[in-house]
Amino acid sequence: MPRVLAVSGSLRKDSYNSALLRVLPSLAPAGMEFDFFEGLQELPLYCEDLDTDQPPEAVVRLRTAIAEHEAVVIATPEYLHALPGVVKNAIDWASRPISAPALCGKVVLILVATPGRAYGFRSLADAAQVISGLRNVVVPAPEVVVNSAQNVIVPDESGGWRLDDPAACAFIGVQLGIMADLVEAGVAKALESAFRQRSAELARFFQRPAE
Repeated sequence: MPRVLAVSGSLRKDSYNSALLRVLPSLAPAGMEFDFFEGLQELPLYCEDLDTDQPPEAVVRLRTAIAEHEAVVIATPEYLHALPGVVKNAIDWASRPISAPALCGKVVLILVATPGRAYGFRSLADAAQVISGLRNVVVPAPEVVVNSAQNVIVPDESGGWRLDDPAACAFIGVQLGIMADLVEAGVAKALESAFRQRSAELARFFQRPAE
């Protein structure tokens, strides 16, 4: 059973997306464990001048955390009908260095929690497009966008969080099960391996012509 890295795309102290991630252990298959990454707010805006052999410490922490896990769950809000900049910035850093990117060959599940009633799917689609383009396998349907999050992601008696939406709970449980199956089948690693084996065939298109 994979150990999963959980990353919240919101920096807000009382974020619904951060709370949603804390619900996952109660919905996951037996044996699945989670590590929660915090620190996206410490990442500088991506700049190649900073992306050297000694990148910022916050970048090293993010890349190391992702590299150590075969599966990643990202819970993100939607800002102005799109993926939040903080999430895209984290993906930019995790997609490098090009020779050995951290966010590559992973099984990734994307969740969205929003207080709105008709928002969220644009952010989910943005994230899926970018992350799958980095040679990861994004867990497909049933996609989960938790709307009116303030009404259904609520504190429980133990001081943690619970999700009062039976359908969303069931869908997330199915997604986590699919994630475990994909990791066990080695699908994401096979995708990355196949790309690397074929990449030499593409290299000639990116070589500078002889002077």
